[in-house]
Amino acid sequence: MGGLQGAEELDTPGRLFTWVDVDEHLARLASAGGWPQWLLSADAWWDGVELSVVPGTTPEEVRQWLDQAFGIGSVESNEGELILGLDDPRQSGFTGLPVTLCPDVDPVRPRRLPRLREKHITAELARPLPRPRRDHFADDVQVLAFHSFKGGVGRTVHAVAMADRLAGQGARVLLIDADLEAPGITWMHQAQGGQLDFSYEDLLVLLHGSDDGDVAPAVDIAASYLPNQEAGRYPGTGAVIVLPASRRTTLGPPRIEPADLLTPDRSPNFVTEAMAALAARIGADAVIIDLRAGASELSAPVLLDPRVQRVFVTTLSHQSLFGTIRLIEQLGRGAPTRRGVDPASCVIITQYRKDVHGEQMHEARHLLANALSGSLAAAAGEDVDPIGTDVLTTPTLSPFREELLALPSEWDAVVAVLARCGLPEALEPVSPAVSHTESGEEPAPVDQGERRRMLAATAKRLTFAEQEGLSSATGFLVTDPLRRLLGDHRTGVPLSLVVGAKGAGKTFTYAKACAARTWRGFAQESQIDGVSIEAPIVPVLESDTLQQEGLTTQNLRDDFAATHLTEGGEAATGLAIRDRLLRGFNELEAQDTIGWRTLWLECLAAAAGVFPSGAKDAESALAGLGKRARAIFVVDGLEDLLQSLDSETKRTALRVLLIDVLNWLRALRGQPFGLVIFVRQDLVTWAVRQNSAQLLGRYDAYALHWNYEEALRLALWVAVRSETIDKPATEVANLSYDELVQLLIGLWGWKMGTQKSREARSHLWVPAALADYNEQIQARDVVAFLAEAAELSVSYSTYEDRVLVPAAMRRALSECSRMKINAIHQENQEVGDLLVQLQRVEGPVTVPFELDSVGLSAENADFLVESGVFARGEDGRYWVAEIYRHGLGFGTERRARVLW
Repeated sequence: MGGLQGAEELDTPGRLFTWVDVDEHLARLASAGGWPQWLLSADAWWDGVELSVVPGTTPEEVRQWLDQAFGIGSVESNEGELILGLDDPRQSGFTGLPVTLCPDVDPVRPRRLPRLREKHITAELARPLPRPRRDHFADDVQVLAFHSFKGGVGRTVHAVAMADRLAGQGARVLLIDADLEAPGITWMHQAQGGQLDFSYEDLLVLLHGSDDGDVAPAVDIAASYLPNQEAGRYPGTGAVIVLPASRRTTLGPPRIEPADLLTPDRSPNFVTEAMAALAARIGADAVIIDLRAGASELSAPVLLDPRVQRVFVTTLSHQSLFGTIRLIEQLGRGAPTRRGVDPASCVIITQYRKDVHGEQMHEARHLLANALSGSLAAAAGEDVDPIGTDVLTTPTLSPFREELLALPSEWDAVVAVLARCGLPEALEPVSPAVSHTESGEEPAPVDQGERRRMLAATAKRLTFAEQEGLSSATGFLVTDPLRRLLGDHRTGVPLSLVVGAKGAGKTFTYAKACAARTWRGFAQESQIDGVSIEAPIVPVLESDTLQQEGLTTQNLRDDFAATHLTEGGEAATGLAIRDRLLRGFNELEAQDTIGWRTLWLECLAAAAGVFPSGAKDAESALAGLGKRARAIFVVDGLEDLLQSLDSETKRTALRVLLIDVLNWLRALRGQPFGLVIFVRQDLVTWAVRQNSAQLLGRYDAYALHWNYEEALRLALWVAVRSETIDKPATEVANLSYDELVQLLIGLWGWKMGTQKSREARSHLWVPAALADYNEQIQARDVVAFLAEAAELSVSYSTYEDRVLVPAAMRRALSECSRMKINAIHQENQEVGDLLVQLQRVEGPVTVPFELDSVGLSAENADFLVESGVFARGEDGRYWVAEIYRHGLGFGTERRARVLW
């Protein structure tokens, strides 16, 4: 007998009251691929059910399948006629609809239309709608449709913000108010005094009356009036042309709906193609459509065209969130986005508060990202790029702002409020690429070979930037943490930790501070004004990787001793200081905090050229020195000193330095000495078992965390240093985000493909590729990626409009992943050991995976989730961040997982 095939997981219907319930369940089964091969089509009516079947199908086969599909006992036979039972508590016996079998020798395949409920129920419902005949709209016009399952979530204001953003960039935008039952844009435009000469309703009626699917007459009439309906004023060629919902003054449903245009003589995508043709006719670059909320047929013809970029707007409320997810999944089955061809659907989450909805937000992004990933279909023969997919499926966040609760009525006033709330900037990740050059054309191609070689050489040198030594104080990127560290200590000495992971730039920053010689000099090189402290920089410990050519740390210690000590002389060497600390590991008791504080103070004094002995001598020596001199002590290379973290004595030694020594220096009258300790975060948490989060939080403003924007800033700075982008390096730190993105187009293009391709945007792809699931990026990974990608790009003769070639960027990620795993093993042995264990797994591993397939315990998996290496899906399987996946040698399913 024919089974349910792919529909085993579908529940049998709870209640069957009428033929409508029967019809709905048959449609659900068809959509899920749950029809047997002998069933061709089905029609339920008020007086019976007709099943079109393959000739030779027996009533017994039909009865068994219906019993399976609708529930055991759903069918009875009455004198050879099958009866499908209905629920009627008024009847004591069996009652229902007769089932008629209609053998069909030559079944006609019905024409399918972009509707949420298709009229003909056939097995074809298990397959997507036929694709449009052309992959792109006329003149490559880009069409965006804003939709929300629930009203009141901010759909209209975000559509307006998108139009305003694009027009501000010089694009011409056709903004269509397609909410025919509750228009919003129309009222804004009208309140502003805008013209209402021609409306969306007018366009639908004209198109409905057109002959043979010819849109030209309707488009010509519309184009005669639309120039009068511009909203706002924008620079250059930018414009927003409003197509209001209606000119009527009375409220009510429209006479002609979009679905009424889907007649046999027209394309199934007639509605969207007409909109694009109108935009092309008036010279618009993009169409933005504000659709009716809910699962409405008013919106279906637009949402079911895969060439339309579907922008879903939702809040975190259960109704809005899960309604949106179900609609995305339904549209993904009916009109999946073809990877690399169609614009990917996206979601905007609105009205959330970071301080209240953190956990809800994480779960919502996970659910929505999975739904969006499921709506992507790979083009024939194309390999899916996981990172590109991840970037395209990551929901965009639009935080709650009270100003949006009660908007003014006029267009200009609304746009002003949206600008103050930052909505246009928040929409940057989902904005289409339009009018990015003054001419609207691709930049003229140039020979990029030399630029690629220059970038490769510079980035390789900077990958381990501490190897530049102390040769120059100039030529470094001033990050926000460094700016805050210097700015917060303009008149008082710094007593601080600078925390960062391996490769975050701790040693590089330490080296640049030493190269500047004084705190004020360091501030001047960092373009921080108002720093009056002339205190010399005095190194105490340095990293083993720091190059000591030209100016050395010993020069700085000796210079301080010669200048500030009346007896003159030389300071202790770095080796002598380290040897003294190493002896302390053997001489001092594990819990001797007083002894370790004394030893650390002795080391500070020795670095300044004072050699005390004993506890009181160390404190007295520093106190006496502080009466005639000031200094900023700096410490780096603690991981080299501690080597393996294998003893309680080492833990005590580090804890005392991080807490007790800083507190002693704070208590020293006049605070003549500063102390800046560059330390890895894992060492802090290892040394400070209790309240480590509180300690890290105290110095969090100075921690070397690299977010997505700072990673882009670093990439641009490296490109500028290599002279592949013409921009003064000193200006990079002060550029806005939009300026960064625009300048980086010369480095890696606008997208990971041609400008009009459907690939991910390069400035979103790169940080997503290099980040872990905690959204942490290391500076060294960024620079190493540029070095590898530039070297690989040299062999390509394509993409002469940019320095880095997309294919080379994707290949470079694999090498960076291997480097990342090696670095992690040195920094965090516990994480590193687990990664090595995963590298040794025999046989292919495909992400996502079950823990059993990699031999990992749930406890270890949770630890890797906490560390940002893993993310756990709602189905219990695990995903690996791309920066680790390649180095582990794991493969991926064709459908990718979002990066957090």
